[in-house]
Amino acid sequence: MRKTIKYTLLLATLSGCFVALAQTKKETKPAKKETQKEREDSLNKTDEQNRKQGTWFYKKEARMGEPAYSEFGNYKDDMKSGLWYRVDREGVIMATENYWRNVLNGTAQYYDNGRLICIGTYRGLNPDNKLDSVWITDIDTYEERLVMVPSEKGSMKHGIWRYYDPVTGHMIREEEYQVDDLIYKKDFEVITKSDSMRVEKRNKNLPHNKKNKTKATKTFGY
Repeated sequence: MRKTIKYTLLLATLSGCFVALAQTKKETKPAKKETQKEREDSLNKTDEQNRKQGTWFYKKEARMGEPAYSEFGNYKDDMKSGLWYRVDREGVIMATENYWRNVLNGTAQYYDNGRLICIGTYRGLNPDNKLDSVWITDIDTYEERLVMVPSEKGSMKHGIWRYYDPVTGHMIREEEYQVDDLIYKKDFEVITKSDSMRVEKRNKNLPHNKKNKTKATKTFGY
């Protein structure tokens, strides 16, 4: 009788161990990787009302002198929403733009062969109304006031735009817009390292610098 009880307890213990081990293996089983086909099937979806929803991917063929490119981003209720990307045939970034209700709104960045050449901001207009109100600053009095803008414009440049040399990365121009009007512009002279050394050598050889070598000299450049 005692042996029977011991064997029963032993079998129960072993059975419990096997169940626990099986559960552990089941819990630690790696998640199934999403296949390429599954990823593709999740793109370009519409809802019951035939409205675009979720992530969409487009390929645009070259036309009218413009290179071929692809773009992708999200739709919400048939309207572009959030960050959208544009890349060339090789997948090199060309632009990133933010959308709100299908109009450009927020920061946009543009690239040349993957190098940043421009960054600026758009102001999107409310498509539900014929007119939208936008705050601007009077460039003479610096007072802020509201102006009404036709919403059919969709979006407009509004804020600071900066342009960069794609080779050196230096800023070459800065502009400020208010409701698409350019109110400020400044160009920057870019001096390379070799140019800077040549200017410094020339300054050292100027007559007034030769006569007074102990006088400190400052060289300014952008």
